[in-house]
Formats: sequence, C-alpha cells, structure tokens
Amino acid sequence: MLSWPIWLGALLLGFALPVASADMPEQAARGRKIFFDDSNAKRCALCHQLGGEGRAVGPDLTRLARLSPKAIVVSINASRTVYAQEITLKGRRSFPAMVVSDQEGKVRLYDLSKMPPEELTLDRSEIYSIKDNASWRHPPESTGYTDAQLADLVAYIRWMAYRDTKGVDPSEVK
Repeated sequence: MLSWPIWLGALLLGFALPVASADMPEQAARGRKIFFDDSNAKRCALCHQLGGEGRAVGPDLTRLARLSPKAIVVSINASRTVYAQEITLKGRRSFPAMVVSDQEGKVRLYDLSKMPPEELTLDRSEIYSIKDNASWRHPPESTGYTDAQLADLVAYIRWMAYRDTKGVDPSEVK
C-alpha cells in the first residue's frame, strides 16, 4: 500500500494511481463494480475517471471524497452543475456540454446529450452562445441507485482518494 505522502503527491500532481488492490474493502470493491458497470448505459466511468480508469469528461471525483457521504450524494444527484454549459449553434440547435477549452478560435467540448458524451471541436464562429446550463441533469439522478449502492459508490470514491477503509452506512447517504 502506498503511504499518505505518495498519495497526496499523486493527487496534487494528477498522475494515475493504482485502481485495484488486494486490500480494497469489500464495500469499495462493490462501488467499483457499479462505477464501471457495462450493463448500465449511464455508468459513472463514461464521464469520470478514478485511478487512471474511465473517461475524464467530468470533474475529478477525488475532490469530493472529504465531504460527508450525504454531500457527495447531493453532488452526484445535483439538478444543476457548474461544469455543464448550454451550447447553441448558429443554426439554433442547443445541447448541454462540458467545455474543455476555448482558445485560438476553437472550442473543444463534450456533447452531453449523447451517451457516451461525444468529443467535438468547433470553430468559435459556429457557436451562437455558450451560457449557464439550465436543464441538464446528472445521469445518476435517473438511474435509480439504491441507498446501499450509493453508499458503495461513495466508499469507492473515498478509497480511491485516500484509502478510506471505514466504509459508508446506507443511512449516511439519505
């Protein structure tokens, strides 16, 4: 197991950490299965990355790990997010997006109306507006995770962030 200073350095520098290990608690292992569940069309790993696995479309979830379990679930189920933007093209087609970069006349983004999100690079001249998201909802809101599954997901996020072995009781996510 890596020591705390190595984990802290890895988090600060942003390099990938090991994902699975023999000492991963059972609850975190269940959370990992949910995170990467291929049978779920809206699985977490389509937009989030932990330990170098998944897609880094959305924000780094390890930043949530120090919050209370309930606060993490509130973030997961948030009806609005500061990260998503509404893109309206000059032809007036609008879609929710995660803007990655906006420089030198090019806007790189992920179209969140598609699953998995589609990466696009658009000329700035093609875009009518980029504004605050008013309608996009985080997919887990509609997937129907139980409190026990949410507790497992939180346990996995905490394990990956700082090797928390305490676990999360389902009552803590309500």
